Amino acid sequence: MRVGFIGLGNVGGKLAGSLLRNGYDLVVRDLDPGAAQPFLDGGAGWADSPRQMAEACDVVVTCLPSPAACSAVMEEDDGILAGLGSGKVWMEMSTTDESEVRRPPATSPSSRAAAGRPSNGCCRCSRPWGAASCTRARWGRHRS
Repeated sequence: MRVGFIGLGNVGGKLAGSLLRNGYDLVVRDLDPGAAQPFLDGGAGWADSPRQMAEACDVVVTCLPSPAACSAVMEEDDGILAGLGSGKVWMEMSTTDESEVRRPPATSPSSRAAAGRPSNGCCRCSRPWGAASCTRARWGRHRS
């Protein structure tokens, strides 16, 4: 499986590094080519555009700093949606909110891409964040 990763900042760099260390066929992209250099030195490939990455990879992960950055990477002419075809997966790890993920893309409605739902609950017990019986969101740990 070939995995593409866009956004190699504080969080994205660690996530992409974990993929590379664990032997995934990784392709990277960042606005700062210097941020990508350690990954390229470690054997990752480089994509010249988000579209090229989507065409070449089975899975594309975005980890970007804002909804505006994510929208640009997804929806521009050379964006992910332009190259994301049937059977491909986009995983959104960016700093964003549910309304942005659910917002229909500004591109053609005939796009075959489908967005997933962001988590709105605890990954261990599936209770809503902040539920009286789950303090994971407030304290960084799970308590049943």
